[in-house]
Amino acid sequence: MKETIARCRDLLVARMGVLEEEIRLAEARYKEGHGDYHYVRLENVALFERQLGAIQHVRDQFRAMDIDAFESIEGFKEFALEHLNTLYESRAILRSGVRMLIECVRDL
Repeated sequence: MKETIARCRDLLVARMGVLEEEIRLAEARYKEGHGDYHYVRLENVALFERQLGAIQHVRDQFRAMDIDAFESIEGFKEFALEHLNTLYESRAILRSGVRMLIECVRDL
């Protein structure tokens, strides 16, 4: 049981890493395409950074979780879905990526 939970957690952490890279790529593309509107550009770049920070925070929570605290996969799923739903509600632009993670957990 613990091994299954650990593997699910590791899969989620890896997928969050992919989501972080997608955000970095979107930010780089944005920076390349926008140059003259300094203040608007900085606000949008800050939005990318906040999104990246939110994903990193949740990923760090998953990395640090005590797997022994879960007695079943259902308990892990509840924990994961609670954190991912909170992330989903707080970051509108990330919703497609977070939705992917939520579906991954639901399919466990």
